[in-house]
Amino acid sequence: MMSTPGTPSSAPPPFQDVSVPETHRWPGVVGTIAIIFGIAGVLQGGCGMVASLFGSQMYESMSRLAPQSADQMAAQQAVNERFFWVNTGLSLLSMLVATVLLVGGIQLLRRRATSATLLRLWAAAKLVLAILLAGAGWVIFQAQMEWMQAEQNTSGASPDLMRGVAIFGIAISLLWQWALPLFLIVWFSRAPIRASVARWN
Repeated sequence: MMSTPGTPSSAPPPFQDVSVPETHRWPGVVGTIAIIFGIAGVLQGGCGMVASLFGSQMYESMSRLAPQSADQMAAQQAVNERFFWVNTGLSLLSMLVATVLLVGGIQLLRRRATSATLLRLWAAAKLVLAILLAGAGWVIFQAQMEWMQAEQNTSGASPDLMRGVAIFGIAISLLWQWALPLFLIVWFSRAPIRASVARWN
């Protein structure tokens, strides 16, 4: 029926009740990156636990295969036995933290609102874990250097040079481990991203 002039039409405007799906691509990109790093973290933590549990047998086998490096293998074995629980605990913690990242990435691909909470939780935990790993790495390196000096096995590079290289390596590793957590914290703090996540289930 046609409406008379001056009378508003009772027909609703077109597409009023049609929900337009989001076309943002960032959940797929960020979610895929999170899944890749999550899987890598789980594997790395698992390898760390295996190395802690079977490190002594591995060093003994390597010493027999390469007798010229027996002293270095002995130092590694002594340090591994001294910090067994530290290495095992940090490896297990790394696996748990990486699992949170993996689950958060999967949820993000599915566009679930819980993904933002999981990824922010992972970012905070990863920042702390990276500091713990860096501190443990430095303590273990110092113990190894002390053992080698006590055994008078310092015929190679000078201790100061080795400490400098170790500090540089730990700093680079720390920055690398902080890169993704800091990015996710900043990313999910942006107002458009929060508004987009709020529309998910």
